[in-house]
Amino acid sequence: MIDKKNKDILRNERKIISLEPISNIEKLFNFMGAKEVYDSRLINSIYFDTLFHKNFFEAEDGVAWRNKLRVRWYGKVFNTTIEPILENKIKKNSHNFKILKKLDNFKINNNFDLIKFNQYINKEKKKKDEINFYLNNLYPNLLVSYNRKYLIYKNVRITLDSNLKFINLNNKSFFSKNIFISLNKKTIIEIKFTDSQQFDASQISNMLNHRINKFSKYQVGISETFYSYMN
Repeated sequence: MIDKKNKDILRNERKIISLEPISNIEKLFNFMGAKEVYDSRLINSIYFDTLFHKNFFEAEDGVAWRNKLRVRWYGKVFNTTIEPILENKIKKNSHNFKILKKLDNFKINNNFDLIKFNQYINKEKKKKDEINFYLNNLYPNLLVSYNRKYLIYKNVRITLDSNLKFINLNNKSFFSKNIFISLNKKTIIEIKFTDSQQFDASQISNMLNHRINKFSKYQVGISETFYSYMN
């Protein structure tokens, strides 16, 4: 059963990777009649996985029912107090939904202290059984940061993600912005829709005239920052 208060409505996602400047993509959507519905913002996520990257390999293998765990916040990465949310993003065949749990605020200085962050997560797990259940035997292993713009076209949600940056968190106690690995040339277009919006979503895909891609920021981040160095 789906818990409506968590906004975990079943939806489909189509992803298109574009090397076009984001300004050109925005002009195209404006021409199509898409409207910006929220202010753009910086999104940051710390992904959790097992020591042997179980979630990563399940995604790589295309396991039909799988999930990703991440702590997400908006705005600055450093020198700020964040209001994080634990997201359990579940994929069931072609559908996705999320379960969201609010966490206590966490202060970040000029350097991100992973030791303190792990202590903070352990406190959250002790206070809340659900948090402990979701994060049991999982560890923070990747930070992903990117800019997102929000559009809508005929009630179909569209997001434009650019300036993707990654930091591998394995074997780190502290990190700063200087060690980000960037994929600046790619813009990720995500089309998010329910089954009843299939026709409108296909219209968008056809107008873009791009191939639909399988793309996961978590998979790309782990591949770029961890496994690429092992080949």
